[in-house]
Amino acid sequence: MSDIKVRRDGPVTRITIDRPAKSNALSADMMQEVTAIVNDIGGEPGEKALVIDAAGDRGFSAGADISELKAGREGLERQEEVILALSEAIASCPALIITVLQGYAKGGGTIFPCLSDIVIAREDLSVSYPEIKFRMYPFLLHALLTRRIPSSLAWQLCATGRALAADEAFRLGLVTELLPQEGFRERAEERVSEYIDIRASLALGREYAAKAETLTFSEQMKLAGSMMHRNFAAPGVVEAIEQHRARLSSKA
Repeated sequence: MSDIKVRRDGPVTRITIDRPAKSNALSADMMQEVTAIVNDIGGEPGEKALVIDAAGDRGFSAGADISELKAGREGLERQEEVILALSEAIASCPALIITVLQGYAKGGGTIFPCLSDIVIAREDLSVSYPEIKFRMYPFLLHALLTRRIPSSLAWQLCATGRALAADEAFRLGLVTELLPQEGFRERAEERVSEYIDIRASLALGREYAAKAETLTFSEQMKLAGSMMHRNFAAPGVVEAIEQHRARLSSKA
């Protein structure tokens, strides 16, 4: 039985890491399996969403399975290969990617939040890179971290192995929103559904952010204006505006 569970519901695919005996550690085969799923989603037409979560209450993932390094350089090369492939697949996937985190996310387990559009986390989350404790600097993970946080902080986390607490992860933008421990699963599902409902607008926002990085201020503003019109013309937007106006009127 696979340690990766997959459910599909129309445009939404959910991947669940389910390896409790190993604290949801990611084997090379598991990462390869997830890569194939993500690549399949990327090849499908329409506005898609991918939700990534993990079974159990203690933690999201203990990271890449270091027992595979018993194979020596061959094991290391295999991990490098699958981490690179998984990272590229997620980074290039056009779907809205939502990761739900509970407890801890360590090492290779942080690939998902580092590359997701939305990260929903339980308030007890801790993010850490323990590889340095066995004298391995997490080079690939450092590279991923710098997509979300300053390089100096990525160095600090990777060089010391210290844990990043939930509130700090939120302030840095690594986490989109924090939810209380009580009723976490239920509330997280509600928020996931709400984000999926607006995935077309979020896709436009992501497109703008990617294009704007290399533009001048004037070019950014012109791009923002054109994308605002694209957003307004999207199906359901005018109706949603009218519904929002009606709600405001009822509260007046």
